[in-house]
Amino acid sequence: MINSIFEAILQILSHPPSRREHGYDAVVLLALLVNYRKYESVNPYIVKLSIVDDEATLNVSIWILFFLFRQYKDKEEEHQSGFFSALTNMVGSMFIADAHEKISVQTNEAILLALYEAVHLNRNFITVLAQSHPEMGLVTTPVSPAPATPVTPLGTTPPSSDDLMVEFIVTHMMKEFPMDLYIRCIQVVHKLLCYQKKCRVRLHYTWRELWSALINLLKFLMSNETVLLAKHNIFTLALMIVNLFNMFITYGDTFLPTPSSYDELYYEIIRMHQSFDNLYSMVLRLSTNAGQWKEAASKVTHALVNIRAIINHFNPKIESYAAVNHISQLSEEQVLEVVRANYDTLTLKLQDGLDQYERYSEQHKEAAFFKELVRSISTNVRRNLAFHTLSQEVLLKEFSTIS
Repeated sequence: MINSIFEAILQILSHPPSRREHGYDAVVLLALLVNYRKYESVNPYIVKLSIVDDEATLNVSIWILFFLFRQYKDKEEEHQSGFFSALTNMVGSMFIADAHEKISVQTNEAILLALYEAVHLNRNFITVLAQSHPEMGLVTTPVSPAPATPVTPLGTTPPSSDDLMVEFIVTHMMKEFPMDLYIRCIQVVHKLLCYQKKCRVRLHYTWRELWSALINLLKFLMSNETVLLAKHNIFTLALMIVNLFNMFITYGDTFLPTPSSYDELYYEIIRMHQSFDNLYSMVLRLSTNAGQWKEAASKVTHALVNIRAIINHFNPKIESYAAVNHISQLSEEQVLEVVRANYDTLTLKLQDGLDQYERYSEQHKEAAFFKELVRSISTNVRRNLAFHTLSQEVLLKEFSTIS
């Protein structure tokens, strides 16, 4: 670590011919160097990746994402599944294994580790990602980006983080419930919403997919209450999900793409009112008992106040509309008509702190995981490195200009 090769790695990645031939190995090497004794001393590669106003450093994140995307393009074509499905399945299998089965780390996890470090260390990653496309090249714009506006929304350049989070939510509801990963997932969505609110970003995104996924996750927690409570505090996750809806209710007019999107939010809450009613009954039952979940359940009870106000306000009016017009089953547009006509009489409570979040930092308990991950990646790289394909003369000539 005395002589840094960070600039040399950047030079390989920034030169298209070199990137095509050696880019993957350069990214893997960078991932290993960033993790070298990073818990024991100051790591110069971490320092370099943390420089947020350096264009080349910012581009590292995009290059890493490019290699990840390219790696799974063939898999997508082979299995006719999306990039997000392939990526979330890979992440899921990386962290979730049979209780008696040791996780096997493959070289593709090296790219994931590199992406994690680049995103973790660089707070401008989301903004840079918004200006690039992994299939169409790398960012060439200045790296002092202004906040995205309704004209240049973050969600118009794939891959979308919201899609990725939704994909994870709907595909990992299982007996060995990955609680920590779900908490991370919801935290990602929350931070994206906070960013959108702050910068007035209006994503052209089908928000119903997220709302539906979140409600289905709540239903999963309720239907598996006994099993999950034996291992996890499910109310922490339930509270985070409810507060995402509270974010949409309270601040949705600042970042949802159109007024009709806000109407659709209310429609979805009303349509799925039974799920919220069931959640309220569950947390009320546990919050009125002197058990270990009393306090945690009480927080969810209080967080549901505005959702319940919406349900209790609009449902009688919808039923009255149906009765007056002799309609047994209202259409979506008819329900939305009732919603739009009765906003003015709805009373909601102001909830503080919805747009506040704690910045992510690696927890002490995660250190062992990352050490084992790096050790396994190193072993795998040594095992798969083909020395007979390396010509010292060719390499020295090719990289003689690297300083």
